[in-house]
Amino acid sequence: MKKLLKHIFEPNKIIGFFLCNISIFLLIYVFTKHLEDTPIAYTAYLLSTYALIVFIIWFIKACEFGFNFIKKNSKLYLWYDKNKKTISKQTLHISFLINLLYGIFKLTTGIYYKSAWFITFAIYYLLLCLMKINLISSFKKDYNLSKEYKKLKHTGIVLLLLDIVLSGMIILIIHKNETFFYPGYLIYIVALYDFYLIISATRNVFKYYNHKSKILTASKCINLTVAMISMMSLEVAMIYQFGNNDIEFKNTMIGITGFAVAIINSIMAIYIIRKSIKN
Repeated sequence: MKKLLKHIFEPNKIIGFFLCNISIFLLIYVFTKHLEDTPIAYTAYLLSTYALIVFIIWFIKACEFGFNFIKKNSKLYLWYDKNKKTISKQTLHISFLINLLYGIFKLTTGIYYKSAWFITFAIYYLLLCLMKINLISSFKKDYNLSKEYKKLKHTGIVLLLLDIVLSGMIILIIHKNETFFYPGYLIYIVALYDFYLIISATRNVFKYYNHKSKILTASKCINLTVAMISMMSLEVAMIYQFGNNDIEFKNTMIGITGFAVAIINSIMAIYIIRKSIKN
């Protein structure tokens, strides 16, 4: 299975370059000829999505090559490697503070405007805070592997709670027609970042799922869930901007995507809870 996925998403450079150019040509043709609702348009969308994934994988590999070069030749990286634990702790603190402030802001505006949409997002960010404060406390020197497994289990439980929040988001998108909007070309930047986020997060979950640091494993699982929810938000924004906010199409796609995200998140959460209890 792994080899098959590698062949699909890491094709020969010539084939990949050819597909990228074909997808660009098709998209230009579709938009210039106003063929957005035709079979050729859907073909162009699927092909361009695939080409974008291939491009991002190539981009990540190029970044890794550059990163490995820096690792061997940079004094700055040697300093980072020596202080990695402290830097990771500070990064979690900053991320926790940003999520907390944004969660409180969303909750306050949600209560003031009586918006279930804002309140749902507030709960989402506050649950992220709960998971991150759980991991921050794990940087104490007296923590051992057994305690790290307990933290991993707590992370899995909160990930399951996120399914409830995700269900709330899906219900609001479908029944209240809530949406996201990115002005101008900002949506392309957001799309590129979200695709990078989901590919990177998925890769890291498989890379670190057996890592000796269970705190690192937990943080990668959190990142994957955040990335999947970001992709769902991007899907809503793209349907609004490029699909004329077709309600029926949006409801179908969000229902399918939301169900898939919830299932993947649940499987991941149950797996790490089971693994934690077993160990």
